[in-house]
Parts: sequence; structure tokens; C-alpha cells
Amino acid sequence: MFDIGFSELLLVFVIGLIVLGPQRLPVAVKTVVSWIRTLRSLAATVQNEITQELNCRSFRKALKRWKRPAWTT
Repeated sequence: MFDIGFSELLLVFVIGLIVLGPQRLPVAVKTVVSWIRTLRSLAATVQNEITQELNCRSFRKALKRWKRPAWTT
């Protein structure tokens, strides 16, 4: 997803340490990790719902094609 190497991650950590300080940095990291987990969970939920809806639509189309000849005879 993100192409972040070790050097970029270390740079972000050092900047965060300078800006937030050693007391607030762990809290900020926990908060960001929590947001990322929530976003991943939300994305997975949306993906599953879309997949279920597409499967339901394709099933309905197949059912309509299957029932149509019986109605016309």
C-alpha cells in the first residue's frame, strides 16, 4: 500500500519525537494505530458488502433468465 522504507519510517519517528516529545509520542502512535485499524476494518466491511451485493445482483439476473422462458410458454 505505502512504499515506506526503514529510513523514511525512522525520519518520521525522529520528527515526531522532536515535535511531540517523549511523553506524548507513545500516545500519538497508539492513536494513529487505532485509526489505521478502524479504517482497515471499515474498508473490509465495505468491500464485503459490495461483494455480497454484486453476488446478489448476479443471482437475481440468473434467476430472471431462468424464470423468463417459463412465463412466456
